[in-house]
Order: sequence, then C-alpha cells, then structure tokens
Amino acid sequence: MMKSAPSLEASADNASSVTPGWGLNQREAAILATILIATALVYMPSIRYGWVWDDKAQTLDATELHSWAGIGKSFVRDSWWFRDPQNLPQSAYYRPFQTAWFGLNYMILGNHPGVWHFEKIVLELIGVIVCFRLAQLLTRNNAIALLTAGIFGLLPANIESVVWNSAIGEPLSTILEMGALCCFVNRKPNASRGLVFAMMLYAGALLCHETAVLFWIVVAAYLFLVERERVGESVRLAAPFIVLAALYLGARLNALGLTNFVGRPDFVPPAVALGWAKAAPPHGLIDIIMTAPVALLTYLGVLAVPGVAAPTHDVNWITGLSPSTFVSGGILLLLATAAILLSRRSQDWRLYLFCAVWSLIAIAPAMNLKALAVLVQDRILYAPSFGWSLAVSIVAIRMASRSLRARTMVAGAISLLLIANAATIVRVERYWHDDVTFFSRCLAVAPHHAEYLRGLVDMLNFNGDFAGGMNVLRNAVNLDPDNVYLHTKLANQYGMMGRPADFEAEIVKVRALRSGARAGNVPQPAMSKPR
Repeated sequence: MMKSAPSLEASADNASSVTPGWGLNQREAAILATILIATALVYMPSIRYGWVWDDKAQTLDATELHSWAGIGKSFVRDSWWFRDPQNLPQSAYYRPFQTAWFGLNYMILGNHPGVWHFEKIVLELIGVIVCFRLAQLLTRNNAIALLTAGIFGLLPANIESVVWNSAIGEPLSTILEMGALCCFVNRKPNASRGLVFAMMLYAGALLCHETAVLFWIVVAAYLFLVERERVGESVRLAAPFIVLAALYLGARLNALGLTNFVGRPDFVPPAVALGWAKAAPPHGLIDIIMTAPVALLTYLGVLAVPGVAAPTHDVNWITGLSPSTFVSGGILLLLATAAILLSRRSQDWRLYLFCAVWSLIAIAPAMNLKALAVLVQDRILYAPSFGWSLAVSIVAIRMASRSLRARTMVAGAISLLLIANAATIVRVERYWHDDVTFFSRCLAVAPHHAEYLRGLVDMLNFNGDFAGGMNVLRNAVNLDPDNVYLHTKLANQYGMMGRPADFEAEIVKVRALRSGARAGNVPQPAMSKPR
C-alpha cells in the first residue's frame, strides 16, 4: 500500500488565490515565471556562440547520422560508431538517445549553432520546471520548491550542460529522471498510469546516459526515507526500475561487447596517438582511490562556490601517497560529519538524507575515472545539482521561518548568492564561444594538459595564425623544458612556418633529449622538414 509522503508545512501564502494544477497562487506563479526569465536571460548570450571541440565531429562531420537509417543504427552500436562504421566499437559509450539527438537535430536545424544553443536554453527551462515540480512533490512546500528551482536554474555548475551543444546526455537524462520520479511520487493507489509513465521516462534517461543505471537506488531511497516503507518493500516497489536497468545493461553489452563494457582498454588518447605526449601507464584501483577525494572535493567546490565553475579543472592522476589525497579526504570527512550532526535532530533529516543519496548516486558512475578523458567535468554535476539545490533550499526556508530578522538575513544571503551565481554564469559561459577561446581558457587552467595544447595549436594553425601557434608552443616548452614531444612539435611548427634556423636549433634540443630518453625506450615523435 502506498503511504502518503510526510509534508513540510506549506506557507501561509498558499491558502489564498490558489490556481488549478500545481496549487500555485498568482504571486508564486509570477515568481516561477521570473526564475524562468532570469535563467533564459543569463544564458541568452550563448546563441551567438559557435561549434566547440566535439561539436563538429558529432554533428556536421557525422554524415552517417544524417539519415533515419543512421539514427536507427545508433540503438545497436556505440555512441561514436559513425566515426568508423567498419571498426566497432569506436568508444565505450552506449547513449543511443544522445546520438539520435545529434542526427535528428542536424536534419531539422542544420548547420546553425545558434539555433542549437537556443534549443539547449529551452531544455534548461524545462529542467527548471521539472525541478520545481519534483521539489514541490517531495516537500509539499511551494516556497522550498521555488527556491530550489531558482538555485538550480542559476547554478554555475550547470553552465557546461547548457552552453555546450555536445553536452546533451547529462541534462537530458537528468530531466527524464526527475520527470520519472515526479510520476512515481504522484502515482495513485491501485493505478498503474503513474508507474507506466515513470518507467517510460526512466527508459529514456537510460538511453541518454549511463549514469542513470543506478537511479533505482534513488527510487528505493525515496520509498524508504519519504514514504517510510520497509527496506524490503522499498526494493520490491523499485523492482521495475531494476529490471529496466538490467535491460539497458544487456543492450549496452550487445553494442559494446564484454571487453569494452566498462571501458575501452585499447583506447589511445588523441594527444598520444598524434605525438603530443607519451602514453601514460595504466591506472588501477589504488590510483582511483588516491585521486577520487581530490575530484570529489573539486565537484563540491563547483556546487558550493560560484567562482569555481570552469570549462576544465587542473585535477590530475595521483599515483602515490600525496598530501592532496589526505587533505581532500579529511575535508570531505569533516564536512560530512558536520552535515550529519547538524541534520540529525532536524525534522527534515529524511529529506536531507534523500538529497545526499540522490547526489552521491548520480555522481558515483563518474568515479570510474579511467573511463573519463578529463577527470573532473562540470556537466557531471547536472543531476547532483538537484539534490544540492533542494537541500540548500530546505535549510534556507527553515532558518527564515524562525523570526522576522532571520527571514530578512536569509533573504539577503540568498539574493547575494543568486546574484553571484548569475554573474558567474555570464562571466564563464563566454569560454564556449569558439574553439580558440575554449582551448585558451582550458590551457590557462590546466597548462600541462596535452589535449588542450594540441587543440589550441591546431585551431590557431587552421585559422592561419601560425605565429600564435608558435607562441603557445614556446610557452609550453618553457613550462616543461625537458619534454621531447613539445620540442618536436615546436620544431615542426618552425618547419611549417619556413624558419629553417629556428627549426635546426630546435632539432639540436630534440636530439639531445632523445639521446637521454633512449635508455628508457621511450617512443619518439616524428618531425617534419622545414619548407
């Protein structure tokens, strides 16, 4: 039997002028509309942006996807199959809805990045609405739901998910997950319609991104914590979601094969394949354990501190005992302990725990760091940001209810937070304007990342700015003067520019570094001749 969720007391404003539907009065409806308008306005500059990084490869150049037949193949092949259909799989990702999104959008919208960006803004507005509805259903409190939607819509952690066209899997999957939980929470006793809709939305979420595979745990946590079912009953009621997750894993196995099911062991990063960096040794469980606390603390910083969001973060593999691991782990432990102590006596402790489960389960698959090209990616936080926004909103509304002075102080603090978040979005989103701007910022944040260096130099050369590419390579060499790969690329740059004296001088350095590297049997990069 379904139990009614314990509700937080609704605000007094809800008692008057209530409109049909979601029980919003005119003032609350106006606030929700304002949140949507503010969200649209802060992201509106992105409609002037172009294609960035993987965008062209997954849209314009993916000619195999520009037909219904190609879209159909995406449901039985990996997400990058169109790159070389004769040699599959091309990746360790199975996201057919994401791939179909690219193909359908190209056939409908064509080569117009501004229209694609506008579509992403509309999707974000849908996300804000679904976020509001889910928070409303969970708390039965319109004030908390509105604040949750406001924080979610103006959270800098979601910039990448909104302004980068390639980042569609995470937001689309999250919106479908939130919608699925809305249907499940709002289901009627002895009626199957709510569950059927929830299953349909969850199936879509699974086909968008693999992080949805653990969503059944969120459903079970909701049943146990909010509806207060027994553990066994919670798992039983969540069983349909478990079945869908198992079916997805079967489809994933069929598309990727057993070898590539959790990662592609033969994958060679483009920077390594193209001679920009040496191959890194394989990373094992110990490396993941040592690196994960730093990655998690960075993610928490992106959620909590407006200015931390960025196109990338300088988080690298930790392969031995490092103070960074223990400091990050200690900070996380202290914060977790403080959160438990502060919330254990709260009447809302079950909701706080649900928020924690939602966020941690959403981010758990990203802790398979070996499967990521970049260890920390802000778009991973789109799903966890709902749990974060809801928890912060509950705290704020509870504190504001204590007294008029507290209400004034909380209102001021939240206003400052939202203003800071909006300013951060406007400041940071411009880094996705074009490839040169994007790679320049990424390289400034992570100066030793070979893929960003390669991307920036290649784009500068493509645009005819050979001197700019030379200067970028010179800076890279100054930062890592013993890197034979960078010296080789600088020599090639000189050769391409027709500067034989500089080419020969750089070759002397390359030969000296190579002679020292031979003892280690290090693969040597190739060099081009000067024009």
